[in-house]
Amino acid sequence: MTFIHDEHEQHTHRIRDLAIATVAALAVFGGMVSIAHSIRTASASAVEAPVVAAKTDRIASALPGACSGESWGNWSPACVAAISGNGSTRQVRFETFEARQPAANTSVLERVPANS
Repeated sequence: MTFIHDEHEQHTHRIRDLAIATVAALAVFGGMVSIAHSIRTASASAVEAPVVAAKTDRIASALPGACSGESWGNWSPACVAAISGNGSTRQVRFETFEARQPAANTSVLERVPANS
């Protein structure tokens, strides 16, 4: 029995086989690169010990010594001058007043500058 193939059909099969082999080779190469990257990452993380900084009070460490013991917002003029770096500062103080309305079960807060 003799099989006669068309030349064009053989060429099409060769291109298809070459395309399948190329895709398979790329998949194998990609898998090898992925495994190598995973191994390199795992070995690098095992060697390096993470450095953990101790927890501190960032606000206290950021304020100058003139502000020690003062609550936030209630700073003395010396503390304000140390924070701003400016020798001449104007201190403004506010007072908050509350007006209650029991019938409506509400309260209104009003913040006004204090006269000093």
